[in-house]
Amino acid sequence: MTSSKLKPLLFLCAAGVLSSCAQSPQQRQTDTPLRSETVAEGEVKTGVAARQLYQLAANYQAEPQHYHLLKAARQALIEQDYLLALAICENLKQSPFVQIRQQNLLPLLQAYIATGQHANLSNLLEKTEIKDVARTDQADFLWLTASYHSEQRRYLAASRSLLQLEQYGDVSTHYPQYNDLLWRNLSALSDSQLESLRVNARQNTLAWLSLAQLSRRHIGSPAALQQAFADWQRRYSSMPQLQQLPEAVQQLFSLQPFQPAKIAVLLPLQGQFRQHAQAIQYGILAAASANTAELVFIDSQQSASALREQISALQAEFVIGPLLKEQVDAISNEADWPWPTLFLNTHDTTKTNAKDKFYFALSMEDEATQVAELFQQKNYRRPVVISAANNIAVRMQQHFSRQWQQLGHQPAESYQFNSKEDLEALIARLLETDRSRERLKQINSLVPQKLETEPHSRLDIDAIYLIADPVQTQLFKPFVDVSVSPTAPRLPIYASSRSHSTSLSSTDLRDLNGLTFTEMPWMLGEQSSVELRAQYQQLFKEQDETLQRLFAMGYDAFKLVGSLRQQQQLPSAVFPGLTGQLRLNADGSIVRQLSWASYRNSRLSSVQEP
Repeated sequence: MTSSKLKPLLFLCAAGVLSSCAQSPQQRQTDTPLRSETVAEGEVKTGVAARQLYQLAANYQAEPQHYHLLKAARQALIEQDYLLALAICENLKQSPFVQIRQQNLLPLLQAYIATGQHANLSNLLEKTEIKDVARTDQADFLWLTASYHSEQRRYLAASRSLLQLEQYGDVSTHYPQYNDLLWRNLSALSDSQLESLRVNARQNTLAWLSLAQLSRRHIGSPAALQQAFADWQRRYSSMPQLQQLPEAVQQLFSLQPFQPAKIAVLLPLQGQFRQHAQAIQYGILAAASANTAELVFIDSQQSASALREQISALQAEFVIGPLLKEQVDAISNEADWPWPTLFLNTHDTTKTNAKDKFYFALSMEDEATQVAELFQQKNYRRPVVISAANNIAVRMQQHFSRQWQQLGHQPAESYQFNSKEDLEALIARLLETDRSRERLKQINSLVPQKLETEPHSRLDIDAIYLIADPVQTQLFKPFVDVSVSPTAPRLPIYASSRSHSTSLSSTDLRDLNGLTFTEMPWMLGEQSSVELRAQYQQLFKEQDETLQRLFAMGYDAFKLVGSLRQQQQLPSAVFPGLTGQLRLNADGSIVRQLSWASYRNSRLSSVQEP
């Protein structure tokens, strides 16, 4: 922590100056009132160094002294003497004078950002309402807040602050990067998050939200995008013209998407993966129902050269598939593969990616990365990862640990289990309730009267990340609930989509209350897919959940074809899919941002994280 670097004498000096005037507002001298923003500049000499201003503050009493300390803090920020600014602002937090506390909030925020005080920053932003900030500082406070949230990937919080900033006049003049920063954050939101920003929204906010939504809805369809944008301009005539909008928006109109007349789809239509291939095939057909492109399905269970001949003979212009990893690697490594291709699996990361080769997989690693980033944003420091002892769960656990270390943390505490008995013993060992019980036994053996007390659990754990199937999760959550001390803070538990099932009973839901997990929008029945979901359930009433996910993958795979070229050129471009918010990495792989959901009051609810 940067605060550990602060010189103790500096705090002592600041505290000494402040303690000399720790009077109540009623005791302050009436002949030297604070004049807030209208204090005469002559009261503090211009060009005086911050440390000199700090010393001069000792010549004043009560509120004027606090004001001069505030001047010293602001000058220290200009001089980049951040430790002095931080020391003064920390002390002024306790000032008995309301206006001082209000004017202290902006320099305090600046000092926290400059010294990397992430925990203090989060606490300050969580507890501060914009009305608590001095009026002349409010716009800068919102801008800094939004910039910090954006850097921390708290896109919803950043968007809220930026949209709130619009009420302070011509923001794009005062903050030239405003439009670009706002668009970058809006682009990172899910459809449901965008919709949540409409509540009590101003006209300009509605305009930005509508632009974000239409750019997603028509990405890859230039004519429809142009028409929707023309309608948008007529509806919101006060908004900037296209030339003044962020460059990323302008490029959406200039890039020509892939618009293949014929698409070859390579799937294992025979053999043990036939069911999986069929689910993807149904998804592709559902997505293509309103499209003129011709689809040709080819059994991928043949050599790369044989597939090449068939695709060439068909005169296909785009390829989706194959699905199986060995087939993906075989075709991906062909240097002269002539068709733009969306592979339905991950690629060999040791190879350099070729032009127009894209990779789309329901990667569980994406979920582990998302949870690691969430824990970072929530300032957790000691998470624990618990996984079932199977290949996929262990792989996710290892990926989370790597991501957590890359974010600058010590390796996460990790455990694995095989059975219910393993799980129960693991939780007792993890929370150290077994040690607490043993200590109670020892104490009871030494005293004549029996002590009536609860065993205590560990308090240093921030959160638990569980990677297990639905049955294992239903065992785990109640074990933890009864093991955590009643007086201890609630221990947040997060899980992956592997923990979720659509067939849980009301009793199961009650046992899982408080559990938060990542899941694809399709499996949560989000608003954007309600109509399609109803049609799907009429056709496939009791389909396996794995096949439901593969249907969503197939649907997204076809829809992605039209947006890949835009996403290739615009890293911020997001495709809102059934499987998540989909972005294209520089290496050609599609990265999913899943939705968050939580069991609350025995019901499943969508939640906004962070």
